[in-house]
Amino acid sequence: MLLCSLIWGLLGVLTACQASCGDSTHCLSSNYRIDVHSHVVPPVWKQAMISAGYPVKNGTLYADGFPVPDWTLEGHISTMDSLGINYSTISVSAPGVFFVQDPTRAKSLARSINLLLFSYARAHPSRLGALCLLPLPFVNEAVDELKFCLDSLKFVGVGLYTNANGTYLGDSALDPVLSALEERNASVFVHPAAPGCTAVTLGYPIPMSEYPFDTVRAMENMLLSGQRAKYPDLKMIFAHGGGAMPYLATRISGMASLAWLGGLSVTESMAQLAGYYFDTASAASALQLTALKSFIGADQIVTGTDYPYVPFAQAEPALAAIKTNGNFSTRDMCHINHRNALEVFPRIKRILGI
Repeated sequence: MLLCSLIWGLLGVLTACQASCGDSTHCLSSNYRIDVHSHVVPPVWKQAMISAGYPVKNGTLYADGFPVPDWTLEGHISTMDSLGINYSTISVSAPGVFFVQDPTRAKSLARSINLLLFSYARAHPSRLGALCLLPLPFVNEAVDELKFCLDSLKFVGVGLYTNANGTYLGDSALDPVLSALEERNASVFVHPAAPGCTAVTLGYPIPMSEYPFDTVRAMENMLLSGQRAKYPDLKMIFAHGGGAMPYLATRISGMASLAWLGGLSVTESMAQLAGYYFDTASAASALQLTALKSFIGADQIVTGTDYPYVPFAQAEPALAAIKTNGNFSTRDMCHINHRNALEVFPRIKRILGI
C-alpha cells in the first residue's frame, strides 16, 4: 500500500506540473523565475567610462544622462532572493564598450569584462548566467569575442545593442555576427542604446523615451533591410516590452508594403515584427501587458527586472503585478516566469539539469 501511495503521489506531482506548464519536460514550479534582464556594473567598466569623459556629478557617474548605480555581486544575489528571482542572465547595459574608438582597446576592455562576467557566473552557477559583451561596432573583433565566450567559456548567450555608434541591427556589416550566432544556435538579448542624434531628447535622460524608440528603430531596420528574413530562426529578446513596437507594428508594416519601401507583404512584416521575445522590465502596467498579450501572446513574454537600474522599490511591485495586470493564467505565468526563457536560452537547461 505504501508503494502504491508513493507512485500515485508522484503521478499527482507530474500531472500538476503538466497542467500548469503544459508538459513534464521542465518540471519546475510555476513560480520559478528567470530574469533575462539584469545588469552588472564592473568597476573596470565604470573607470573606463570616466576615463572616456562620461560625467561624474557629486560622485555619481552618468551615462546617457542616467546615473550608473552602485553594484556588488553579493547585493545582486541578495536582491534576487528578495524579489523571488531564481536565476538571472547578467549583461552590461548601454553604452557597452562602443565609446572606445580603437578596435584593439575595445576588444581588450570587452575581454576584461567578459572574464569578470564568467567569474560571477562561476561563483553562482545555479543562479547566474553570463551574456557575452561584444566590442562592436568592430565586427571582426566582435566575432572573435563571441567565439571565445560561447565556445570556450560556455556563456548562455550574447548581449547586443540596438545600435553601436550608429551601426544598427539590420546593417549588413553585422551579418558575420548574426551568422556566428546562428551557427551556434545561440540566442541574443538586445538592450537599447542612445540614438546617433541625441538632440532629439530635448535635454531629458535618453533612457526615458529614446531607449524604447531605438528598440523600434532596430527591429524596423532588420525588417526593411531584410536581415531578419535572412536569420529568421535566431531567437532574440528585446527589452522593455519591445519599446513602442506593439503600438507601431501595424503602421510600420503598412508603410513597408509601399513599393518605394520594398513592397513587403503586410502579413509577413507583422509576423517578423511579432517574431521576437519581449521582456517585462518597465513594461508591467495593465496597458502595456494587454498590448503585449495581444501582439505576441504569453508564449513570447519573458521576465525582466532591469536591476540595478530599476531599483528594488519599483521592481518588486512590478513583478507582483504581472499576473493581474495581464490577466494571465497559471499556465501563462509558468511560461512568462521561466518556460519562455528556457526556450530562448537552451544552455540554461543544461546548466540547471532540466
